[in-house]
Amino acid sequence: MTAVISDDRRLQTAAAAGFTIRDALESDLPIVIDIYNATVPTRMVTAELEPTTVEARLPWFREHSSDQHPFWVVESDGRVIGWLDFKKFLPRCAYRGTAEISVYVDDRFRRQGVARRLLEEAIARAPSLGITALVGLIFAHNAPSLKLFERLGFDRWGLLPRIARLDGVERDLIVMGRHCPARATRPALHGPGFAGSDSQLNECLNLMHTLMQYRQEPIHAQLLKIRDKYSMLHLDVLILIYHFAKICSGQILEIGAFVGGATIAAALGVRDSGKRKTLLAIEPGGSLKHKRLSTRNISRDLERNLARQGVLEMVTVIKRHSFKPETISAVQQALGPDEIGLLILDADAAKRRDIQCYGEKLADGCWMIIDDYYGSDLNTKIAASRADVDELVAAGCLQPLGFYGWSTWVGRWRRNYCSC
Repeated sequence: MTAVISDDRRLQTAAAAGFTIRDALESDLPIVIDIYNATVPTRMVTAELEPTTVEARLPWFREHSSDQHPFWVVESDGRVIGWLDFKKFLPRCAYRGTAEISVYVDDRFRRQGVARRLLEEAIARAPSLGITALVGLIFAHNAPSLKLFERLGFDRWGLLPRIARLDGVERDLIVMGRHCPARATRPALHGPGFAGSDSQLNECLNLMHTLMQYRQEPIHAQLLKIRDKYSMLHLDVLILIYHFAKICSGQILEIGAFVGGATIAAALGVRDSGKRKTLLAIEPGGSLKHKRLSTRNISRDLERNLARQGVLEMVTVIKRHSFKPETISAVQQALGPDEIGLLILDADAAKRRDIQCYGEKLADGCWMIIDDYYGSDLNTKIAASRADVDELVAAGCLQPLGFYGWSTWVGRWRRNYCSC
């Protein structure tokens, strides 16, 4: 069954903005089980009568797949404070589009919007996971959870009377369900490409809060040195690249690696994620005169810098132009059936061209870092880059989530809403 710890109406917006949702790692399982076991004595949210163990739950954890039935944890200040998982509702093929969801929150962080944030993310991401309906199974005496689900658009689809016996008391089970928007649904556009939804606003605030959190961590000083030695991007952008590489569920493609600043940031994020991810960096090479980062041989310096930082073996460098057929083929071969979860664009002005070259491999919700969006209108590169991005936003293909550093656009790829 699905067991849910819910929030009441006293949601704390400031706290919600500081939550980070990511794919769960096997190393998270001890805290996941601790949070779960804390609910067993309450006889409120789970049908388990005795605490479980990490060893007993390991096969259950490994059954989850990132394609349709992911397992997420939510962090605050680097600490796991809750989790949500998707699982098959029933094994028959006709139920393939329906998923059961379970949500648990550390009792010290309840009534702070954690469960609501996880459920909102599940609802928003369901179409991209191929899920058309979500179901939660909740005890009838768990009134707070029922109210939370109702506020998020769930209806009471069924009642199983006296189906559970908890400490000698017969309990009813209620089936809460809601249909999810079809994949073809496009979000409304307001202003310069902003959907204006609460979930988008929360995600923008979450990114800002994430940057503040990283400023207190050792990776901040490490990326500052990387920025000074190897990158023209702002430090905040390198931190976001590190963060996205760490949390994304897909692979990573960088177009325009130059001498490796962003590449190193992404590699460090992959390292700290604890997961194996393909990191591809496209760089045709050449030379550049610059007051701070001049180089006579970009390709040579790129590989040297990656080696100095100990990440060369983590990166596949493709020394060609991004739009060449042989480059596209090399990327597709390196990725295989996997999709791209983070795309970094920092090459020439043809942003739309590069996105179209690799659009079929971009996962819905893929994080996007696109440089050269802001600057003088007299700069033809800036003007062309901005025009490409704005057109893709207007077409529903890109969702803006903010502008960082000196000229960098940050957002997501919206494949299932794209009309271009």
